[in-house]
Amino acid sequence: MGLFSRRSSQDADNVALAAARARLSSDDIDQVRFLITTKKMVHAVKLIRDRTGLDLKHAKGLVDDIRLGRYVAPVTVTPVVRLPGTNLAERTRTLKAQGELHQATALVVSETGMTETEAGLFVGALKTDLQDS
Repeated sequence: MGLFSRRSSQDADNVALAAARARLSSDDIDQVRFLITTKKMVHAVKLIRDRTGLDLKHAKGLVDDIRLGRYVAPVTVTPVVRLPGTNLAERTRTLKAQGELHQATALVVSETGMTETEAGLFVGALKTDLQDS
C-alpha cells in the first residue's frame, strides 16, 4: 500500500514540474544559462523559483538539468504537418528551384535550429536538379 501512495506522490510531483517548466520562457532559460556560465548558481535557482513557484529542491534540480543539457523546453506550438514522402531537402530544393531562396533558408532555420548563415550554406549546397554530377 505504501508503494502506491509514493508513486502517486511522484506522479503529482511530475505534473507540478511539467506545469512549472511550461511557465518558463526561452528568455528565462537564456538568463539561467547566463547565470550558470557566470557561476551565479544561487541567482539562477532564485530566478527559477520566482518564475515557476517551485520549491528549492525542484528549482535546483531544474537548474542542474539546464546546466547539464538535460532540459528540453516543452512544445507549446502545433507541429507542422508534412506530406508523406517529403523531407526537408526535397522541400528546400523545390523552393530553391522556384527562386525562393529566402523562404528556403527560413524553412531550414525553422526546422533544424541552424543559424541563418548555416541554413544559407545548406540551401546554397543543394542542387536543384536530381541528376548525379
